[in-house]
Formats: sequence, C-alpha cells, structure tokens
Amino acid sequence: MRVSLVYPSLLALPPGIAFGVGTVVLTGSTGAGLAAGVGVGLGLFLLILVGTEFGSTDREPRPGGE
Repeated sequence: MRVSLVYPSLLALPPGIAFGVGTVVLTGSTGAGLAAGVGVGLGLFLLILVGTEFGSTDREPRPGGE
C-alpha cells in the first residue's frame, strides 16, 4: 500500500462525528449515534482510501497506452 492512512482519516473523521452527534440529538439514543457515526466514518474512510489507491489524476497520455 503506497498511500498514507492520515489523509483518509482526516477527511473521514469530521463527517462521521457530525453524523453521529446529529443522530444522537435527533433520536436521543447514544448507541444509534455511535453506530451511525462509526458507519459513516468507516464508509468514507474506505471510499477515500480506495480512491487514492486506485484513482488517477494523471491525465497525460502514456506512451503505447492508447
């Protein structure tokens, strides 16, 4: 694995916390808020990790790669 885990962690942590806190406020259930926050945070973390590992922003054509 060539990417750092810091980048996806920093981008996924705040939305996970916000979603979890919002769920606790709306439902009054700490367990539901914790599950929702961890689920959203983990989902975003994995999405960002896979995107940075396999995604490409290199738009230059490679020789012989037409």
